[in-house]
Amino acid sequence: CVEVFVCGGNMNPKGLGRRAYPQTETHVRGQVGLRCPHCQHIPKSNRANQAVSYPSKLGHIYESVRNFQRIHFEACEYIPSSLKKEYMELVSQTQSSKKIHRKYIKVYFAEAAREIGMVESPYGLFFGAPPNTSGTPSKKLQAVMTIAQNPSACERRQLQDLLFPKIDERVKNSKFSHIASATTRQVIASCRQEKTAFVYPSDYPTLSDFRFVLFHQFVPCRPPTSALTGRKTKPEKWETLSGLWCKHCAKSNAYELSSQQGQGKCFPLDLESLHDTSFLNNLTCHIITCRFVPLETKEALNELQRLAAEHGVVTKRGAKRFFLEKLWGRLANCYAYMAPKR
Repeated sequence: CVEVFVCGGNMNPKGLGRRAYPQTETHVRGQVGLRCPHCQHIPKSNRANQAVSYPSKLGHIYESVRNFQRIHFEACEYIPSSLKKEYMELVSQTQSSKKIHRKYIKVYFAEAAREIGMVESPYGLFFGAPPNTSGTPSKKLQAVMTIAQNPSACERRQLQDLLFPKIDERVKNSKFSHIASATTRQVIASCRQEKTAFVYPSDYPTLSDFRFVLFHQFVPCRPPTSALTGRKTKPEKWETLSGLWCKHCAKSNAYELSSQQGQGKCFPLDLESLHDTSFLNNLTCHIITCRFVPLETKEALNELQRLAAEHGVVTKRGAKRFFLEKLWGRLANCYAYMAPKR
């Protein structure tokens, strides 16, 4: 009842969201989706919900199929009644048997997709790998099917190690020095030996390599009066508050250009603004594109971002909040307070 198809439309070629392309869909040409084969020819407005889905990752295929079963299958008037009856009979038969844990079913769907050549990308799933034409399922797929047949406890533990290999704790904490290039390791080592106004060597164990290197590229700077008054910051905080300025721009001979156009400068004036994703994106964008930043630093940041994406690592919310609170404390009290003379 579920059909795999390839999107042949020419919508949203960059894969951006609806805010950037309000008149288009969020899928791209060549993206793999799942749909109901019985109502695919029906206009979208006349189809039941969950008729079409575009899983963003292999691990999300299970959720798409489950939503199809729970929402679309019964509601779709184009699925033959005989097929619905057959499905319900199968469901009733399996209710009496031992249920398989959901995590194994997720792995089964993901491995089955890999068998036919599906791969993940930043824009969703695509056919980009050679399919398995050997006639023999992969080891992971065989392991899932073996577990479904109720193996012994010892065998189950061995299969679980195959299905769910342990993740290196260093990688989980966004530490990639052990797998990064020699250049990136040298950049990280140099940063660890240097204390800056915003990042200390003591921050390294709890901070991702990417953020550790990124914030080492900035030095304090006085916010302009226009920024302070525009955000309605309390006047008593003006004397101690600092902004961030790219240290490479600050050291260059382009001071006048930087000060006039605000290049390489950022003025977060409260803790909430630090949590905004645009804050980190703006800092990263400048360092990557700044002509004064050494090439090895840019390459290190790019590699650290790539490694995080390849290993599916996301900074834990608690660790991120913990560092941003420390960063705000250093920004808000960067300069010594000078009491006004009476």
